[in-house]
Amino acid sequence: MNAIQPATLDSFSFEGVIIERVIIHKIFARNGSEMVEPKRSKKFVIFPQEALDTLQLRIYKALGNKSHGIEMSIAHSEPGSFFQKSASMLACSDEDFISLSRDLAVELAKAQMTTNAPGGMLAIIKGRVGPHSALFLAAIKADIQDGFKADEDDENVTAEYISSLLLTEAQKLYKIGFLTPINSKPAANGIFDPADYRAFLFDHLMTATETRSAAAYFYNVFLGMSIQSSSKKLTQDFFEHSKTFIDTAPISADEKLELHEALRAELRSQTATLSAADFSSKHIPKELQDGYSTFLEVKGFPKNAIVKDTAYITAKLKRRRKYVFGNGVWISTPSDAGADAIKIEANDLIGTTIVTINSQIATQN
Repeated sequence: MNAIQPATLDSFSFEGVIIERVIIHKIFARNGSEMVEPKRSKKFVIFPQEALDTLQLRIYKALGNKSHGIEMSIAHSEPGSFFQKSASMLACSDEDFISLSRDLAVELAKAQMTTNAPGGMLAIIKGRVGPHSALFLAAIKADIQDGFKADEDDENVTAEYISSLLLTEAQKLYKIGFLTPINSKPAANGIFDPADYRAFLFDHLMTATETRSAAAYFYNVFLGMSIQSSSKKLTQDFFEHSKTFIDTAPISADEKLELHEALRAELRSQTATLSAADFSSKHIPKELQDGYSTFLEVKGFPKNAIVKDTAYITAKLKRRRKYVFGNGVWISTPSDAGADAIKIEANDLIGTTIVTINSQIATQN
C-alpha cells in the first residue's frame, strides 16, 4: 500500500504532552559505505518527574502552534513501514514496543546510508497529547553535544565535563516525527489505514532556506512521510485570507499598503515554511493580532506552520511598480495592475508629465 493521506486543515493542539514510555537507542554515522549497527536498548528509560517535564516541554515547543512543526502526508503505509510499526506500537505490549523500537533503530541507520548524517540518539516515545488526551508516538533523532555541569558547595564552584548531552535548551540539531490517531479504528487484517492518522514533523533544517533534500533521509526514507500535496493551496489561502483581513482592518490606507507589501515580501522570502503566528508577531499591529488569529482560524487555516509553495500566486507576489518624479511626487501601482490602469505621457520639452489613472480617488490622507 502506498497511499497519500489527504491534507487536513483542522488545527491540532500539542498542549498537555504527557509521556508514558521512552526508549533510547544510539545511532552511528556510516563507516565509509558500511552501516554501523546501532546500539539498541532492551529497557525503557525511567526519568524523574523533572526530566519528564523538560522533555514534554521540548516536544511541545518544537511541534506547537507557534513553532515550525508542520503537518505531513503519510506516503508509505505498506507492511513493515514506519507508519505500520508506529500505529501498532500505540496499543501493543511493552515487550512488543521495545522489539519494534529496536527495529526502527536499524531502519534509521539504513536511511542514513546515502547521506553524511552524523550519529546520535533515537528516542521512541509513547504518550498522550491535547485536550482529549489523544495517543501519540514520536521518534526523535537528536545529535549528541558536550558541555559542562556546574557544581558548588559552601566554599567552591567547580565544573564537571559531560561528553554526551542530549536535547539541551539551546540545541537545535534534532528532528521529530509524530503520529497520532484521529479515530480509534482497529487494524483491518493487520493493516492500519493512514487516513485514520495525522503525521507531523519538526526539523531545524525545515526552517532554513534549503530544506526538503536536507531532511529527506529522515522524513521520507525513515518516516515514510511527504510534504502535503496541499501546500500550494494552503499558501494561496494564507495570502488571500491575510489580504482580506488587511483590506478590512480599521487602519489607514498607508498602513494597509505597508502590510500588503510585508505580506508579499514574506511570501517572496527564501524561508521554506510559513506561519501565521510568525507573520502576525512581525508585522500585524499588536492591537489587531488576536483578531487576525481568530480570522484565520475561522477560515480553517492551520495554526501550525506549513511548507511554503507559491506556485498558485506567483503573479500576485511581484513588487508594486513605483513611479518617482523629480519634484518628490511618486505614484505606486499594484503588481497585478493591467496596462490600462495608468497612462503616462511625458513632455520632455517643457519638463512635465501627464498621468491618466483609469479610476476615481477612493481615499485621501
